[in-house]
Amino acid sequence: MEKSSGQTSLQMPASEADETNARVVIERCGSYNIAEVSAAIQKSLSPFGGIEAFVRPGDRVLLKPNLLAAHPPEKNVTTHPVVVEAVAALVREAGGYVRIGDSPAGSIKGIKRFWRIAGLSEVAEKTGAELVPFETGAMPAKILNGRRYYISKWVAEADVVINLPKFKTHNLMLFTGGVKNMFGTLPGLQKTDFHKLAPHPDDFAEILLDVYKLTKPALSIMDAVYGMEGNGPAAGASREVGLILTSPDAVALDVVASFLMGYDPETIPTIQAASRRGIGVSELKRIETSPSDLERLRIPDFRLPSNRKIRMIPRPVLNAIGKAVWIRPVADPKKCIGCAICINYCPVEAMALINMLPVIDYKTCINCLCCDEICPENAMIQKKSLLAKLL
Repeated sequence: MEKSSGQTSLQMPASEADETNARVVIERCGSYNIAEVSAAIQKSLSPFGGIEAFVRPGDRVLLKPNLLAAHPPEKNVTTHPVVVEAVAALVREAGGYVRIGDSPAGSIKGIKRFWRIAGLSEVAEKTGAELVPFETGAMPAKILNGRRYYISKWVAEADVVINLPKFKTHNLMLFTGGVKNMFGTLPGLQKTDFHKLAPHPDDFAEILLDVYKLTKPALSIMDAVYGMEGNGPAAGASREVGLILTSPDAVALDVVASFLMGYDPETIPTIQAASRRGIGVSELKRIETSPSDLERLRIPDFRLPSNRKIRMIPRPVLNAIGKAVWIRPVADPKKCIGCAICINYCPVEAMALINMLPVIDYKTCINCLCCDEICPENAMIQKKSLLAKLL
């Protein structure tokens, strides 16, 4: 496979406008009881014509959950298996053939452990869905904006892709939702290569929009029954939200979801990139929501990432003050077990295991926070400069 790291610069695309308006449906869902989740999802689909508006008999349907890492469902790091089960059952009822897949970090050595721990093996047994390893099979190359992408063959072969993101914060991108979830359709080491190519959130957002554009999910259903606040996507805290959000437009879905978290959606890098490129609907005023009063659904005191103020500093300003304002990952010796997963996954090989503790070379580190994202013990903490602490 040709490696993406051979590309040395980011080509910024022209407008790719393909939407004029959008609709996002929000339904209450207070637990992961299968009957309650199924009812909420069906209600959320009703305004769009039900699942039958997206799935025809005989369609090969790929469900793409957020399977960030091998975490059990109660950690709320991954899309809850009950949500996946409910959607799989609906697709089966509509006559579709269901496949479930993702490419989490570290799965190149074997994906079955991830499926088992995240509850997806049980979903497959209950629904008859096929769990597909994204790392296998030929991957057709697709080129967009001067960048080469190898999308999983299971995505390429699907008649319909249904995106099942999780409602979470993100240390690097501020928010992870429908658009970013499709990044997992890139198997193997491509994801680390693209982190190396585009370490800045603005540049990385362009990569994410490329992948979203290439994979074209027909529908996105967000698991917001429980979400993650604080320093997500893995090291944050679970937070009861009690919602299911549904839309054919993942950009619009992200706009609404990030607003409910407490963000100004226009500050989210992926939404900014979508706006620049005209992909989806990125303005809240152009999105019809059900219910329409979003203020009443906005979550009070939802904790956002501790580094968000620095992430929101305009790039030229941050470049000018970068030596004085910084946030760096560092291993917490009280939590770290010396497994070296972070070292093996670092895109720029900036880490070494010394006395059973990861040590980072900050001259090489690109601050992509992959080490924080992949750590099974949540042992990577964010160390701030004095000036950063004051912001």
